[in-house]
Amino acid sequence: MEAALRGGRTPSAAEFGGIAAVLASADGVARSHFAPEYMALVLNEADLGDPGVQAFSRDVVERLDSDIGINSLVDVVAERPPLPEAVEATWFGRWLELARDRKAATSARTAALRGALLTKRQSARRSLRLAAFIADCVVDDEPAFLAHAARIAGLLHAENPNEALVEFLRDLLDVADAADEASFELGMERVGRALQAASGHDVLARLREARARFDASAAGREARADARVLSLAVGLLDDFFEERVGGWTERLEELRREAFAYSAYSVQAEDFLNGAKEAEVSAWASLAVRLGSLAPSLDEPAWWNATHIIENELLAVYSANRTLFRRSDDGGLEWLVRPRIEGYYARHRGQLYALRGWLKARGAPELGTAAAELIARTDAALGRGDDPDPHGGAAGRPTVAAVLEQGETLYDLREKFLRDVIADVNYVEFKQITPPVMEAVQTVLHAFEGLPYFDNPNVRVFVRAVVVKTLLFLKSRMDSSPGVDPTVSYLFIREGEPTPLEKSLQQDFMRFLQTSMLGSVDEVRGIAAGRADVMHQFEGIRFITEIKREEEDASFENLIASYGAQTTLYQNTNIPIGILLVLDLTTRDGLSEHFRTLYRTEVSDLLRNGTTRGVLVVKVPARRVNPSTATVEAVRKISKTRTAAKRASKPAAKAKVPRSKATTKAAATRTTQPRGRRKADRAPTDDT
Repeated sequence: MEAALRGGRTPSAAEFGGIAAVLASADGVARSHFAPEYMALVLNEADLGDPGVQAFSRDVVERLDSDIGINSLVDVVAERPPLPEAVEATWFGRWLELARDRKAATSARTAALRGALLTKRQSARRSLRLAAFIADCVVDDEPAFLAHAARIAGLLHAENPNEALVEFLRDLLDVADAADEASFELGMERVGRALQAASGHDVLARLREARARFDASAAGREARADARVLSLAVGLLDDFFEERVGGWTERLEELRREAFAYSAYSVQAEDFLNGAKEAEVSAWASLAVRLGSLAPSLDEPAWWNATHIIENELLAVYSANRTLFRRSDDGGLEWLVRPRIEGYYARHRGQLYALRGWLKARGAPELGTAAAELIARTDAALGRGDDPDPHGGAAGRPTVAAVLEQGETLYDLREKFLRDVIADVNYVEFKQITPPVMEAVQTVLHAFEGLPYFDNPNVRVFVRAVVVKTLLFLKSRMDSSPGVDPTVSYLFIREGEPTPLEKSLQQDFMRFLQTSMLGSVDEVRGIAAGRADVMHQFEGIRFITEIKREEEDASFENLIASYGAQTTLYQNTNIPIGILLVLDLTTRDGLSEHFRTLYRTEVSDLLRNGTTRGVLVVKVPARRVNPSTATVEAVRKISKTRTAAKRASKPAAKAKVPRSKATTKAAATRTTQPRGRRKADRAPTDDT
């Protein structure tokens, strides 16, 4: 192996007697200096599904206890697709055990913790085990190990918010050689909260807390260019919001120096752990530089190069959550940057024409949409919106006039106004709710009382919202007909059409939810090691609607027995509540049951592991007919039954009638009459 590596070539198994010879030498491979190279050779040439290969990989990792060997092996695996689940689960368990062993070398434990983070992959159970281990670490452990644990705690918390990890980071603030890493990760936690905030006051408060953490991290260790970049960027965002004008040039130059230093450090310390942090630091540095270019422009009455400013600075800042931080929606940053941008346009009407010209020339891709929104909001602030007389139209609502007169910069006031409007919408909807739906909502939500986390106000509010919308979906699909809404035709009997798939119900459910803004998305991978049909998410709360179809037995007992485990397993890393939505293909004669018979709540230890879980099961009846068709079918069946009854009664009636002598004689005559005689030749009888 050494000769091959010195020669600069990749060795093959044939040089070692074949792949079988390598697989038979797990102990020697593990104790050599070239364990990662041998493992790479096996991964390149062997069948990973071969039990012998999997046994070899397990044996090597079980015996591997050096930091260099573990780190090198982790680097080899990090560049490849995931290994078979059984292999990575074994590696994860071994490395977590080694990280827990305080008798082992600190460097080996640190390497093992890094390996555990890689091999947890998207497994919710392994993620929970790793988070629990880190949260249980005590502050008298080795500071170098604790600093590494703090870094991983920050990554885990970013994936799935966990207050226990935040408490662990706070405890590390008193550990001298780990405090800088803990401060940095606590700062990132505050940044994450700021990006999700719903008001300018909350965003600013959380970002200022984050900046204090970054400053503490930079003061604790000299090589903390990452903390200094974020501190400077957050400070410049604060200045932009407050419209401070001094010191921008000097601080932007300092930010560029620190960003360059961090970039150089990241290249030297190349690690799969660095990816998320590099992206975050780069996004904040980019935001600060763009703010530095935009801020002077917002003090000018006219722009010489409007296209450059709009494309490269203004719209990127205006939609920073999407353009710079690659999130799906606008977030907390917009609460800080938009008021000043919109205020500028409200004061400089002429600049609207430059923005409109840009939009007309560029069309409406993602940034064009943001520009169109900005134009609409500024037009409203200038009194040029849809209302020809916005101030007069707002006479009955002082808040509307106040918002328009201030150029919509009073976000808290606008939020209050919107809350009032939504309250009106909810009141109208409430008045339309039918008694069966009221009964269903009360039954379901009372059943969930007492479940873990249901006493949390956000959990309770969000679960209630999704439950109500799910029940309203059931009601709407029982009311709709293909003639009015062709998208529900899959729920009705269609001659010659194939049986509908559960995908039809999933797509229909998503169409319905998209009007409700519940944060629902479909086909989400990486949830409890599976793919969720529909995921509902609100801040850190997440639960799943699993969608199935049933053609044989749609009883609630069978549905829970068949699909209850899958529905509840998705919730292993979040609230223990799920929804099972079933396309019921067992409807008899096309006649669906009553609404109140189509849902049931199951709250129990469904997996028999000591955890109480709740599942709402909702059946959406398919293979239905509409009421008028049911009448036609019923009349047809009744007519058919009557006709059959008449036919059956005629022979019996004839058998009961007494026959006269003449009738008997005529019958005898007909019996002996020669064949071929016409009816007209027959002698008349009494019957005739």
